[in-house]
Amino acid sequence: MMSIWDDHGNPPDTVLRVGVLHPVDSPNPYIGIEKTAQLFYSLVYDCLQSVDEDLDVTPNLATSWHPVSPSDPELHQTGEPYGAVWQYNLTHNAFWHDGVPFTAADVVFTFNLDAWNYSSIWAAQPYSYFMKDTEVVDNYTVRVHFYERATGNSIPVAYANMLPIPILPKHKLENMDPYTIGFNWTGMFAGEELPIVGTGPFTVTKDIRQEWITGDQITLVKNTNYHAQKDRNLEIHFDKIRIYLYDDPVAMRYALANGQLDIARFDGPGFAGLERDVDNGTVENVVTYRGLGPTQDFVYLSWLMNNQGPNLARLDPTVRTALAMATNKSWIASSIYEGLAQEASTVTSPFNTQWHYEPNATERIQFDPEGARQMLESAGYVDTDGDDVRECTQTSYAVVNNLVAVDEHLSFEMAIFRYMVRDASEIGESIRDNWRDVGVEAKPTVLDGVMSSWTYCPVDLDVALMASTQDLDPNQVLFAQSMRAWGGWSDSRYFSEQFEENYNLSISAMSPDERKQYVDNCQRIHYLDIPYLNLVYTEQLFAWRNDSLVGWGHWDSDPGLSLDNIWGAPPLLFNLMPVSVVNHPTYNLPAYSAAIVCGTVGLGLVVVGVLRRRASLAG
Repeated sequence: MMSIWDDHGNPPDTVLRVGVLHPVDSPNPYIGIEKTAQLFYSLVYDCLQSVDEDLDVTPNLATSWHPVSPSDPELHQTGEPYGAVWQYNLTHNAFWHDGVPFTAADVVFTFNLDAWNYSSIWAAQPYSYFMKDTEVVDNYTVRVHFYERATGNSIPVAYANMLPIPILPKHKLENMDPYTIGFNWTGMFAGEELPIVGTGPFTVTKDIRQEWITGDQITLVKNTNYHAQKDRNLEIHFDKIRIYLYDDPVAMRYALANGQLDIARFDGPGFAGLERDVDNGTVENVVTYRGLGPTQDFVYLSWLMNNQGPNLARLDPTVRTALAMATNKSWIASSIYEGLAQEASTVTSPFNTQWHYEPNATERIQFDPEGARQMLESAGYVDTDGDDVRECTQTSYAVVNNLVAVDEHLSFEMAIFRYMVRDASEIGESIRDNWRDVGVEAKPTVLDGVMSSWTYCPVDLDVALMASTQDLDPNQVLFAQSMRAWGGWSDSRYFSEQFEENYNLSISAMSPDERKQYVDNCQRIHYLDIPYLNLVYTEQLFAWRNDSLVGWGHWDSDPGLSLDNIWGAPPLLFNLMPVSVVNHPTYNLPAYSAAIVCGTVGLGLVVVGVLRRRASLAG
């Protein structure tokens, strides 16, 4: 963060410079899926709630919220159960970036857009599926009614404690049709001084469209009227964020080492080398961080679980179990990912300590190629023609259940989404070799597109190598496994009566302890059924300079400080303070920020405290 004070002693414009390897794929928050896009949305838009440094839900546009009591006159009249109606009390201090006041009408517009146009507004489906409608109570109060879409019956919804849906400006979008908003809108308003309008802590500039098209950088300017300052005594202490896109991780690494960046997010290649250079002193004033992160990234094989696709022998649970036993996930984590990933088990990452379920010793599927061979042999899958690929015989589940004919080979079409998965081709080759070792053929097809008919209308594949992220509340990832998601989020078409029963209960259980039981059950059932063969949980990889800003904090003890905390403004942004500003003799540090700095020694700043403003302290 470079800066020069002017001749009058005024502080300069300060810029937080962020390096990334992936673009903002769309400025439309209903379309973009890249992490950089999610970060962009968190800076420009607000949700009702955010997530603090301790991963606790904290106020944002909603200052408080609660399920409406059954004694409330409205519920007494409608008969809706406790938890089926939630009230959100909104800030009076938020304005859209164009100066228009934010009100309850904007929340009602956004949520009803999502709920009433469920098919068109694809991105919000894990939450909007259960939304019936949202109503204005007054200018700064709304109530959301939840129901089971298939039956129309009102139901309690536990996840309403955290609705990570960016709130959109009604006055800018109310005349646009829902399909356009969900699929065709660029996210910008052409020809306007502010082409993107949110309520978030940063605004775009008039050049945002050209910046996005060019793709080299995106500049955001501090929203000096951001509501969090009045609501929670939170303020950002730099003037701009500039996000730089790099094609090459080596170039980004050099930019960070040379002081041209303040923080960079890596995705693997070169990061281990950077760690070594920092440790041995070759690169100075840089801190590296690696570990599982808030977005809980994981890489997995998704089996097509309905009666389509080339080889229905995949529907035999024994086949999927044997292939899980044959897949060396540990080698993928340690060798292909160079130790920057962890072997995966259930669909929720162990980062999410509240909701992760880890299989016990009896449940765990271990890497055991010999056991896999014996399992397939005993199940009637035998290499009868000597070509090293097993065939389905009369006694196999696949033949007995009329899924395939006798002598059908255990040969599966595998789609590999290279755009979604780092080192996808190498992982595909590893899995192909593992399966070949137990007599099963994988036939990979490498795809470069983000999404295609192979993903959500999968009739030409048996299994796909994919990657995904998830929200901190388990609803999103479990919804994607439910039959409710077949029309959108499901990439496997998985169905299990046990899973559906427990998922339904996990939605409606208002007690966190009770809900935890059902969420655990869902993960256990899903893990043992293997619609997904979860391979690895990939780590977040960041590096930042400690001589340009202070206040980075400790991400191990405060994991929500990560820039991957994308549910509203990342708390880290309120912690950071430019060294050039706080270390200047004419600058008066705000009183509430003074605890950030103890003193200076030579050219280095000694930090003994971190600016932390918790929602609980702010009331």
